[in-house]
Amino acid sequence: MAKLCYYIAMDIIQAARQSEELQSLQREAKAGRLANAILLSCKDQAYALAVAKQLAAVVLDHGEMIDSENSAKVFAGAHPDVKRYPASGKLLVSDSEDIVSESFIRPIFADRKVFIIENIDNSMDAAQNKLLKVLEEPPANVFHILTCKNIEQVLPTIRSRCNKTTLSKPSKALLQEFLSGRENAALIEGLCDGFIGKAISLSQIQELPQLFDSVMSAICRLSSSRDLLKFSQPLLKYSQHFQLILEIFGIAIEDMLKIKTGHEGQICLKIPAADLAEASEKYTISAIIEVRKLLGKAAKEQSYNGNATLIIENLLLDILEVKYLCK
Repeated sequence: MAKLCYYIAMDIIQAARQSEELQSLQREAKAGRLANAILLSCKDQAYALAVAKQLAAVVLDHGEMIDSENSAKVFAGAHPDVKRYPASGKLLVSDSEDIVSESFIRPIFADRKVFIIENIDNSMDAAQNKLLKVLEEPPANVFHILTCKNIEQVLPTIRSRCNKTTLSKPSKALLQEFLSGRENAALIEGLCDGFIGKAISLSQIQELPQLFDSVMSAICRLSSSRDLLKFSQPLLKYSQHFQLILEIFGIAIEDMLKIKTGHEGQICLKIPAADLAEASEKYTISAIIEVRKLLGKAAKEQSYNGNATLIIENLLLDILEVKYLCK
């Protein structure tokens, strides 16, 4: 398993190396103009982390993107001068205090020091505020690389102190090359929205086809509240992937809207478990728009640690009601 994870990590590192944004930052580093605080914005946080690690290696190697001892240690998570935060979950005030104090300790192996701070948008304001001074006036040869999924949730005072870079998706050709020969490749491509980090996480879910079939069955075949358990129980078998269940619902609903508005060529799900075109006939455009709102509501309830059984059953009942009211 360790070897598998290593090769997966190398796949995403190779994708990160081809990022136009990373190459631009590399040029800045080589010219000695790289900002000491960089904020990488991307919906795919696994990919953002890969870019952050590669950028850290570039910083340590003074703008060179090479296979060096520095880069090998960075990718292995073993470089003493590259610190990654938070240790788990959200960045805490105590983490920020560690970052500030560590910033003033001399590097051990290289002549520079890099801090990678993940998901800064998922941290409390107090933890972000603790970083302001060190981001604005960092010690010599100290760099802070922050990642976020939603830049609007990062404090404006943090944003103003960073070089902000939005990471674009890898090319479709690169994604398809990564997926070539992998199990469930076509399904993963339809679900990952072009993000290679998402593709990697999906490739590690062995029951992905069964989970997908359960969602599609509920969307396409549920027609009466009498059948609720028949469709909710299969979904609840995969409640540990609750967020993915909602994502598949959302992708299928968007594809059905594309079909109904004459944009069949733009659908994501090329291999649906049931015929999406036939299913779309059971939903009006107004019903699809309302189902979008229901999925947002379910996601919000889940973020508050709501009961998965209740959320899924209520979602299916609400979809039935919407289909009836929006005929």
